[in-house]
Order: sequence, then C-alpha cells, then structure tokens
Amino acid sequence: MTTVSALVRFAHLASAAFLLGSLAFHFIIARPALRAAGAESAAVARRQLILARWTLLVVFLTGLLGFWLQIATVTAVPLTQALRPENIGGVLLGTRYGIVWLVRMGLMLVLAAGIFGQQARESNHLPAFSLILAAALVMALAFSGHAAAGEGIWLVAQLATYALHLLAAGTWLGGLPALALFLGWIFRADPLWAQAALKETTRRFSLLGLACVTALLVTGIFNAWTLIGTVPALVGTTYGKLLLMKLMLLVPLLGVAATNLLKLKPRILALGSESSLKPSRELLRRLKRQVQIEAGIGAGILLIVGLMSITPPARHTQPEWPFGFRWNWNVINSGSAKIRAEFAEAKWWAAAGLAGMVGYALLRRRYRYFLLGAGVASLGYGGWIAHNALAIDAYPATYLRPAVPYNAISVANGLRLYHEACESCHGAGGYGDGANGKGLKPKPADLTAKHAADHTAGDLFWWLSHGMKVEGKAGPMPGFAASMDEEERWDMINFLRALSSAERGRQISALVEPDPWLVAPDFVYRTLGDESRSLKDHRGNEIVLLVLFSLPESRARLAELEAASPQLLSKKVKVLAVPTEINDLLQLNGAFKSLSLVSDGSREAFDVYALLRRSFSEQGTLPDPPVPPHMEFLIDRQGYVRARWIPRDGPGWDKMENLMREIDRLNREKASAPAPDDHVH
Repeated sequence: MTTVSALVRFAHLASAAFLLGSLAFHFIIARPALRAAGAESAAVARRQLILARWTLLVVFLTGLLGFWLQIATVTAVPLTQALRPENIGGVLLGTRYGIVWLVRMGLMLVLAAGIFGQQARESNHLPAFSLILAAALVMALAFSGHAAAGEGIWLVAQLATYALHLLAAGTWLGGLPALALFLGWIFRADPLWAQAALKETTRRFSLLGLACVTALLVTGIFNAWTLIGTVPALVGTTYGKLLLMKLMLLVPLLGVAATNLLKLKPRILALGSESSLKPSRELLRRLKRQVQIEAGIGAGILLIVGLMSITPPARHTQPEWPFGFRWNWNVINSGSAKIRAEFAEAKWWAAAGLAGMVGYALLRRRYRYFLLGAGVASLGYGGWIAHNALAIDAYPATYLRPAVPYNAISVANGLRLYHEACESCHGAGGYGDGANGKGLKPKPADLTAKHAADHTAGDLFWWLSHGMKVEGKAGPMPGFAASMDEEERWDMINFLRALSSAERGRQISALVEPDPWLVAPDFVYRTLGDESRSLKDHRGNEIVLLVLFSLPESRARLAELEAASPQLLSKKVKVLAVPTEINDLLQLNGAFKSLSLVSDGSREAFDVYALLRRSFSEQGTLPDPPVPPHMEFLIDRQGYVRARWIPRDGPGWDKMENLMREIDRLNREKASAPAPDDHVH
C-alpha cells in the first residue's frame, strides 16, 4: 500500500506540476516570444489547450485515486470497503486532508470549466486565469502536507514557505517538458522567425528558471530546518535520507541548468540575423537534449517528493546514527595537552591549504596547479588530524531523543533503580567506589565526573541497554535491556543527569549564580489549600522559593517565612514548602497558612531536590548526615536553580534581608538563557 500511495502521489504531483509549468510557459514564455518574433501563436495556443485538458484529466483521476487510498489508510479498512459513505464522509469532513482535497477539487472544476469551455478558433482562447488557478491548485498541497503541523506564527511561516517552494518547483520542473516540446515545434517551423523565437524563448526561460531556482534554494533550506533541524536527523532518519537523495539529484540538475545558462544561452543570443540556419538548428538540438535531461532528473526528484510526503518528518522520528564516531568539540577544552596540540597542528595545515588555494586563484603561471594540489592535500591532512582529535565513539542510539521528560517522578524512579542495580558497583554517591566494583577492570566509572556529562543521553541509553565493551569484548558492566523496560532506562538516565548536576552544584551558595545552568526538575503538587499546579506553571510569572523542611528543626524558619510572606508576595515570590515526611504536615496543625505547604507530590520532590545537598564545606564524598534537616532554593522565572542555602553550612538567608537582596537581583535581571528543555540531551 505504501509503495502504491507513493507512486500515485508522484503521478498526481508530476501532472499538477506539468499543468502549472506548461501554462506558465505558455503565458510567460511562448506567447510573448512568438509575438516578439512576429510569428502566429494560434497553433501553439491550440496545442497548449489540448495539453492542459489531458493533463487536468490526469490530475483529477490521480487525485481521486489518492483520496481512495487515503480513506483506506485512515480508516484501516480494505480498499473494497473504503468507499462506503460513512468512511468517505469521515475522511472528507473530519480530516484536514479531506477538507484540502475538497478545495482542490473545486479549483479543478473551475479550471475545467475554463479550458474545456473555450473555442480554439482564436489565438487568445486559453483564459489567463487558468494560470492562477493552476498555481493555487499546486500551492494548496502545502495545507495537507507536513508543513501544516506547526502552530502560531510558525504555522503561517511554514505554510507560506512550502507553498512558495511548490510554486517554484512546479513552474520550473513542470515548464521543462513544455520547453522541450516547444523547441521541437520551433525546429520544424519557418526559419524566417524561428531563430528570433529561439533567442527570446531562451532569454525569458533562463530568467524564469533563475528566479525559481533561487526561490527553491531559499525555501528548501527553511523547510529542511523546520522538518529536519539537525545533522543526526538528516543522516539517521528515512525522511532525512530521502532529502539527501533529492539533493543528490538536484546537484546534476543544477549542473545541466548552469551549462544551459552559461554556455548555450550566450551562443544562442549571439546569433545574428545573417547567421546560417545550420548553427542555429544545432544549438536548438543541443538545448532540447539538455532540457530533456533536466526534465528526466526533475521527474526523479518529484518521485522522491512523493515518497517524502508519506514519510514522517525527521523531527518526529528517532534518528539512528549511522557512523561509529562523532565529533565532540568539548574535548578541546578538556585539559588534554595532546588534543590541544593536535588541533593546533590541524589549524596550521588548514591555513597552509587555504594559502595554496588563494595562490591558485591569484597566479596565472604554470605553478598555480601545483599550488592547488598542495592546498587541497594540506586541507585534507589538516582535516584528518582534526578528525582524530575530535572524534569519539558513537552508537546507533547516540542521538536518540529521550522518551521520558526530565521531571521529579522520573528522577525519583531512576534513583530507586540505581540503588537496586548500580549502587553496589558505582557507590551510593556515584563516585565508582562501590563494594562490588573493587578489582574490576576497568574500574566502575565516576558518574559525577565532567566526562560523564559530555556523553549524550543516547550514549547512556546504549550502554544501559547493551553494556559497555572493552577492546571489542564484553566488559564488566552488563546491559539492562532484559531487566528494565525502555521507560525505566530513561528514568535511570534522568537520575544520572541529576546526579552529575548535583556534583557540579557544590558551587551553588546563598548568592545568586550569574549564569543560569542548573535546571530545576519539574514536579506536580497539591497543597493543603487544595491548589494543584506544577513547578513549570510558575515560569515567566513568579520566582519560586522551594523549602525542604523537617520538624521540629524548621519550625522557627517557617515562622520567619510566614511573617515575611506579605513582602515576598509583593516581590512576586511563591513559597513552596515540601516536608521531609508527610507526618510533618500533621504536626503543623494548620499553622503557616500563608505558605504553600505541599502534600501530594512531596515525596518525589523532596528526594530529587535533596540530591542537591552537596557543598564545598563537606568532608569526603557524601554529606553526613546524608540529608540536611532544612534546605532552601531560589528558582528563577525561567526554571533554573540560581541559589541555595543550607543552614548547617553557615550564615546566609538566616537574615531575611539577605534573602530579599538576592530576590531583588533576580527581579532586576533580564532573561539570559532559554527556558529549559523538557528532556535531557
């Protein structure tokens, strides 16, 4: 069914493009060229009328067939049952595809009335509005394609860009067969005006083609960015690979078009009235052959477009990285003197290569080709050195997008799984110092080290699923694909990211961090006042003071925050108080009503934010006792943890004016970082 659908879409798109291109060629190229040459255009108009009628019939029939296949696909019924009234009505009126199909069928009927109701006795019998209707017919395809999946201003931009892309493609690629037919007709025409018509046709079509190609390149880049977006999606998804195939065909197509523009066009325009018939016919024959090659390549591109139209966009599918390496620019700043030296050497070789190529461009002597060869070789060698310095191992899952959001529930689940499966080797703090890890070669990794954060979430997912190999053989770390489902493995990765952030978070103090970097894990909560929200809901509106408390140690501090609540409210600060144990809420006995005391959701929130308890004041690797009785965090309006106060570490927000000063600092600053993504990377 998929192959048949792709072929039908190709036939429909190709015939619609040919209808638009032939009409555009008639009105913009052929008719003005014949008038400029002093030739009669009635015969060409009659041919165009017949061509438009048959082409419109093909567009109509392939549209009907495509709609039949779409009904069967959407309703998941056999083709024999797809034409039942309830199935037709459901797709026709209940889907965007059906509504766009109805509009396009209406355009076809109006267009058919125009070209089937005309008489062929006058030279201007083909109505000019037929070109406008054909353009609308092609551009309307954008509203039922991938571009219609956006929202807001992006939806408008995507639809406008893709519609312009279809218009340019239909006008150029659909006009190529019409040009080839017209050149064949000129070849057999009266030589008295044929040469003048050839020159005017060549001049006009080259300008039209140049405008269409420019529009195609600009809109194509935008469409690729919105539907693909990344290199992994380009090379690791079916949609991206189809686009690469399309680009591979576009390169020779542009090469042939450039040959026509830069070589054949000047020779044709240089023909004088006294030129003999033989050279003009030879040029015409060559131009026609080149145009036929262009049309054939264009048909291949439209076939790929038909396949792309039934393939999910790369942004909506998981990429599978096809290479065993990837480039990691962070290794330059890793502190390795060897890598820095290699990269510096690569830059020198690249500079030498560029100098050689500049010399080739400036010199006009025999040594210029030697400089070109030396320059290319130097660039290649420098690129090879840089590749060896930057390349690290990669896996098919390296650029997978996490299937589970980075939130408190996921991190808490990952924490539980870590204790069950990994703590015995990697240790309670993730430092690689677990009891069962002693004597293993290689030793268990320090999951809190910087190099752990340099790996992508997809790398971690691959190792969790398949284990880690040492010199191509199975290592001491096993794969957990059989014992953990996919969601649990992503939960584990979210926990590992939180663990790494917690180690880096040792630097956070009661003073606001100047650069936002620590993402505040989202969590859903319900308060004793029956307020149900999530932490993310406060973004853009309020600063959040997140308080982890326990009783009786925190009672005095909660009283201070209660007394300061009017001042905090005036500064647009939301105080969320999360208890160590749910029983602590019962001990409060209705006190501190100005604070938002979290009841539901408190367990996960406490466990996750308690990970951020590490500080420089601690001795050893883990705090002792493990969890402080009281902690406070300032979370800015973008969703980043910007400051932290742990009373056992010393003075800080014990004086309320110090807390108010840091809140004022957050209120004054402008947003300097985008809102955190919902997934780790």
